[in-house]
Amino acid sequence: MKLAKIILALTAAIWIGYGTWLFFDPKALAYMGFGLDNWSAIVEVQAMYGGAEIAMGIFALLGVLKPQRYMHGALLLWAMIYTGLVIGRVVGIIQWGGTFSVPMGVLPDSYNPGAMWFLEIPSATLCWIALYLTQDKV
Repeated sequence: MKLAKIILALTAAIWIGYGTWLFFDPKALAYMGFGLDNWSAIVEVQAMYGGAEIAMGIFALLGVLKPQRYMHGALLLWAMIYTGLVIGRVVGIIQWGGTFSVPMGVLPDSYNPGAMWFLEIPSATLCWIALYLTQDKV
């Protein structure tokens, strides 16, 4: 249960933090090469990268604060989200001619492989392991 709490607490901090930043400054996503040149695109970032990420982060936090009720669901959700992000990035990198290497300091080219290698693959793996280890304990 300790691994589950750690991974969910880190997930909550990352997603609530990133979501809050982009909720209040959606144009900041331009660092990844997003063309945010009209109000509709800006609102989409504010809603999906801001509001939705904050809500998902809060659900991870609920898994830490009320494990009997939310831990299993939060671990399952985050294992699936991280796995889906990895699959989406792998397909996208192949489909659009990207790279799996992480050229340090080169944005936006380093964003997708960096997020995949350093956040999403480790997090997906740890969520699936924690889900397995806690299946009969919560």
